[in-house]
Amino acid sequence: MAQKATIAMVAKHAGVSVASVSRVINGTLARPATEEKVRAAIAELGFQPNSAARALKVRESEQICLSFADIGNPAYLTITQGINSVLRDTKYRLILSSSLGTADEIHNHLQSLGRGYADGLIISPITSTPEIAKAINSLTVPTVLIGTLPKDVLVDNVYIDSAKGIELAVAHLREIGCKKIALVNGPLSTNPGRRRHQGFVDAMNKVKLKYDDSSIYFARDFTSQAATELLEKDKTLHRYDAVLCTNDLLAAGVIRNLQSRSVRVGEDISVIGMDNTELCTLLNPSLTSVDLRAERRGQLAAELLLERIKNPLSAPRKIEVKPELVIRESTNMRAGTRK
Repeated sequence: MAQKATIAMVAKHAGVSVASVSRVINGTLARPATEEKVRAAIAELGFQPNSAARALKVRESEQICLSFADIGNPAYLTITQGINSVLRDTKYRLILSSSLGTADEIHNHLQSLGRGYADGLIISPITSTPEIAKAINSLTVPTVLIGTLPKDVLVDNVYIDSAKGIELAVAHLREIGCKKIALVNGPLSTNPGRRRHQGFVDAMNKVKLKYDDSSIYFARDFTSQAATELLEKDKTLHRYDAVLCTNDLLAAGVIRNLQSRSVRVGEDISVIGMDNTELCTLLNPSLTSVDLRAERRGQLAAELLLERIKNPLSAPRKIEVKPELVIRESTNMRAGTRK
């Protein structure tokens, strides 16, 4: 009697890894070329994928894992609320995990997530490298990525054009008369840092406002403490009409620093944040901020993941969410018209 085909035989015949065969069998995303080779090998060898899938498929955990770089960031908390609002009436419970910040840490973290203790993953890596892309593609559970999708990664994606948000902020500052605008950003090694930096450059050019390298400040991360530490060393920020910060936490640190030097925010200088978190209404003056629709992104990510779990062979989807500007007290015509 002929030997019964095994998953290892299929992998060898197709010239792919056993993990790739498993992804095709279990309906998680694989590259089209890989899927074609695997399915051809299955047909040629007479492999029985249905029974194999039942044997290989890990028993449902009824858990969804959510992985962020910083689960203490208010924007991520709002995304989590959006996800929970969708999962609340399902059988799934949400577990949180921090992927830390460096490329190696994210890569190792993603590998550990792929070991099958959750039925689905929602991830938001803050950096993109070929190694991270490879780790995401090797995941064998349904996955949705919130944020910038690395090149050649085949998962569902919810994203927002944060550069467009920067453009909205710069246009508003220009409209109220600001001509000298500074940017306070996080590290350029991160996806948000790079995209928002380029967005600032493009937006300033679009409205024909001058800037140079001294107009752009880089904090060690995206926290208020990082902004405070940065501005304690560099006390030149008050010479600008306005300061655009790439998240609300940085803006809070900027406002605290300016007020400690008796600079009146909203009168002497305008300040804008990004994310439109609850922090905006707690600050005095209240903070104008670009709403990056965190709750909506969370809802969409959860909906995509549930659909992926239900229909694992459907083509990956990509959904864009549009930013909005929410104007409050920290941007004022007076700050933009001072001599």
